[in-house]
Amino acid sequence: AKVQCMDIDFPDPLQSALHYTGLKGTSKTHSDNVKNAMINKAQDGLSLGRPPYGYEKGSDGKFDLVAKEAQIVQIIFNLYTEEHLGLRRIVAYLNEKKIRNRKGKNWNIVTIRDILKNIVYIGTYNRFGFLIPKNHPAIIQKEVFHQARSTLSERRPRRKWGQTEPYILSGLA
Repeated sequence: AKVQCMDIDFPDPLQSALHYTGLKGTSKTHSDNVKNAMINKAQDGLSLGRPPYGYEKGSDGKFDLVAKEAQIVQIIFNLYTEEHLGLRRIVAYLNEKKIRNRKGKNWNIVTIRDILKNIVYIGTYNRFGFLIPKNHPAIIQKEVFHQARSTLSERRPRRKWGQTEPYILSGLA
């Protein structure tokens, strides 16, 4: 359900609830300042939050390569585009070889899918609607990335909607 607040001073429902219950929240001005600071960083292609697998935040605030993780990203793309393995088989391959993710845990399908879909791996920064090509070192060539993305969309299961027949009384009410 979509919740809307009619109070002009507190248009955000959560902020309004905090105000009227007497609980401390953050001011709209503070929220706007934080958001604007994040947008300014994004315009400059600077790291916001946790860097994607294969990268770390560099001293200049942009992404730097993590060599060991970058190799694993290349293996993932190679298994998918050259070896034509599916997501489940890539997960099985990495886990059988005892190749662990950043947290030292086993891989899963969602993580592999997200890596294959993330444009950051061709050196393009994407945050708050800003696309900045050649912002940081690429791990994957553009052609390989686009091939992987194309294969992902081709392999995506399509839901087949059954042939529907109208109800006898439909349209009469």
